[in-house]
Amino acid sequence: MNVTTRILSCSFVLTITLIGASPLHAADEKYSQAEQQLFLADHLRDIRKSAVLQYDFKKTGTLEKNFQDTVLLTVKPDTGKGRGAEVAYLNGERKVTLPPMEDAKGNPVILYFLERDVREMHMRLGGSENYFRRRIRLAFAEAAEVRPVTVSFEGKNIVAREVLIRPFQNDPMKGKLQKFENKAYAFTLSDQVPGGVYRLRSWLADTAEKVGANPDDSALPLDEILSFQRMRK
Repeated sequence: MNVTTRILSCSFVLTITLIGASPLHAADEKYSQAEQQLFLADHLRDIRKSAVLQYDFKKTGTLEKNFQDTVLLTVKPDTGKGRGAEVAYLNGERKVTLPPMEDAKGNPVILYFLERDVREMHMRLGGSENYFRRRIRLAFAEAAEVRPVTVSFEGKNIVAREVLIRPFQNDPMKGKLQKFENKAYAFTLSDQVPGGVYRLRSWLADTAEKVGANPDDSALPLDEILSFQRMRK
């Protein structure tokens, strides 16, 4: 177990990362299609040299102050001991800091997106961060919707996959979530996008009827989107 693994041993990040790396899982254990797409796939396999992937992060909605920021993923070449990756996730007081990864396969911006989301939920609602992590993990394992989609990338339409979860929709504690039971997440992935991640999104609808797949609604109480912008060598 490396230093990064030990540091993250109690976090949401490690729980998901180990899905794709741990030899402790029996060979016949099954993972959901969503888990395979998000956490078992080698999103970085086509990045063979050092590169920096840039993403835009935009938060909008009527609930809180809006902002726009930048996420940078630095991918290092495989030295034979693994491919290193470091993430500069947002800036200033919004920055999310986690240890660099020594053997990255899945795109770590997915983990950062989820970890920040859990921390923000905790700050808004109180309660245990681990509770929110557990609900999200269960949604990936048991209740995710996975479907093919077509998205626009660099002036053309490309094939992508969308993973949609609503972790709190059937939560027995949803009465304490102050309408956050209507929160949804959509993860859009494509092999034709460097790093595999086209867009990550979480949003809060004001009613259950508005929790659809990627709603186009400027009046959402809360809407957070991370989207791929470019790759720099």
